Amino acid sequence: MVKVLDTADIAPADRAEAMYSAMVSATVPCYVVQEETGADIRARLDVWPLRTMQVFSAESTGIRLVRTAKQARLGDADPLIALAVQTGSQGRQLHLGLERLVPQGHLLMMDHSVPYDYAWSGHGASRCIQVPLDQLTLPVDVVRGALPHLPSSPLYPLVTDHLAHLTGSIEALLGDPASTGLEEITLGLVRALIASAAREDHHARAAVAETRLTQIRAYVRRHLTDPDLKPTRIAAAHHISERHLYKLCAEAGFSLSQWIIQQRLEGAREELGHPSGTGLGIAVVARRWGFTDPTHFSHRFKDAYGMSPRDWRRRAHEERRGDA
Repeated sequence: MVKVLDTADIAPADRAEAMYSAMVSATVPCYVVQEETGADIRARLDVWPLRTMQVFSAESTGIRLVRTAKQARLGDADPLIALAVQTGSQGRQLHLGLERLVPQGHLLMMDHSVPYDYAWSGHGASRCIQVPLDQLTLPVDVVRGALPHLPSSPLYPLVTDHLAHLTGSIEALLGDPASTGLEEITLGLVRALIASAAREDHHARAAVAETRLTQIRAYVRRHLTDPDLKPTRIAAAHHISERHLYKLCAEAGFSLSQWIIQQRLEGAREELGHPSGTGLGIAVVARRWGFTDPTHFSHRFKDAYGMSPRDWRRRAHEERRGDA
């Protein structure tokens, strides 16, 4: 986490300017209008830069953010899309010809490559993700077309709840090894919501299929050490047939069985290189990650990483000792 601003640490006379600088650095250039002045300005901004997105939390006294046509025109070539859950007060959004009130607990979306006007009065708060458009793999006209219709999508409550929990518990989630794939899941849900709200059948079908595949991958990652992780169980957990499971994987261009082996090898590699795994035999680690034959495991490991499990463990131990 990067704490961008806490006005409790700022002299009252400097708070308005500090708020402007922090907001612009965390999002995009815009005009920041404060409802209060001096010591009455209260704000805290936190940012979590992730691999494919940025999580951003803002809590403050009344504020208005105005991005002009000129600022948008001079912005980055790759549009930035923000999806925010209003977690305090009531928001007001004017964007792409749409004006709407955003009650607490509801979701809004903004395309930073065009002008907008967003505000709240009194003590308010918002938590959002900011995603480059290319990560969504959807045309910009589809994203913009979805904006007025987000609340009408059947996915709206699901995605709103997901983003609220993601942004509200981001520290704990990032510290949990089981959260691997969290960004992929989030992008899949957002993509499906936008396609659904835009009512673009082709994009909606593709996004829903990709979301299902994202959920399947996340499920597999959570159960990699389960000895009975088989296609039958994976398909049943997602209420689809094995045939449909294999079809989804084939359409995405990967082999389910080979991908599972790859993920298990990566899990075993990480455990063998971790200080807590030094007391375990290589065969024990192999069995924990679904490899019942230690010789087969060693061959697969060497093919994947260019060295034996024993050599990898030795090198990882030597590197840790050299860093100490």
